Amino acid sequence: MENAGIDFWFLRHIGVEPETQRRIQGFYQRWFAECERVVDLACGDGDFLGLLREQGIEVLGVDSDPECCTAARARGVNATCQDVFDFLHAANESSYDGIFSAHLVEHLPYERVIELFRLAWRALKPGGVIVVTTPNVRGLYTHLESFYLHFGHVSFYHPELLCFFLKQSGFSNWEWGENPETAAPLWGCPTETSVVSLDRELPSRWPGMLGRLVHRLKRFLTSWLILPYLDQMVPQINRQINRQILQLGQVMKRLDRPVECYATAIKAPAGMASSAPEYAHQD
Repeated sequence: MENAGIDFWFLRHIGVEPETQRRIQGFYQRWFAECERVVDLACGDGDFLGLLREQGIEVLGVDSDPECCTAARARGVNATCQDVFDFLHAANESSYDGIFSAHLVEHLPYERVIELFRLAWRALKPGGVIVVTTPNVRGLYTHLESFYLHFGHVSFYHPELLCFFLKQSGFSNWEWGENPETAAPLWGCPTETSVVSLDRELPSRWPGMLGRLVHRLKRFLTSWLILPYLDQMVPQINRQINRQILQLGQVMKRLDRPVECYATAIKAPAGMASSAPEYAHQD
């Protein structure tokens, strides 16, 4: 297979480690707490499946990269080396109650994303859950660096757009948000802090007795005429500067968002309509 193993070796190249993945993907475990059989589409090294297996959930990973599948199997995860679309076409209807897919949709044009969701809907049992993660289009760093670092990325997908695709594919109870366990790496937002200080001690610049007399006179005049005004002005200046810093911090916080977002939905149980009026989201 041409370029076999390139995804696996790219993950090694950018320093992806199992410990980091467990922390990041552990955020999504809550959606699968009641599941019995979960499939991970484009499972990579199988880190998320390892977390679910520890909860006693039956898991299966699907990935087209043979090196990734080998790594997943080495961890004791059941993984099949196959194209995810071929896998879903061959899957029995209503055979899983959970589907997870991390960083797959951004490799697909939108028509294929909709196809993926429709096939996933077919493979899920009524009441089953799907969780999809992707680079966060709302974050500035993702635009500047991480999205274009990967060789296979095709398109950003806003998580609300993914919810729309899920709705069009028959899902209900849509929800989207950002993964707080992923970095917001551009800068740390500033907090209120004094940036102007006042040195109340005047240095002595002239040697000898005359210099000491002049220094004492300067200290007296400064403490009588100047310092009282400075003591009032410096706190006011600090408050004005701090307000500006905090306002700037709020702007930066809106730009420097977590690098990963998600969309999730369920396949409505039999007899329930898939008709939520709005998309829920966590900001």
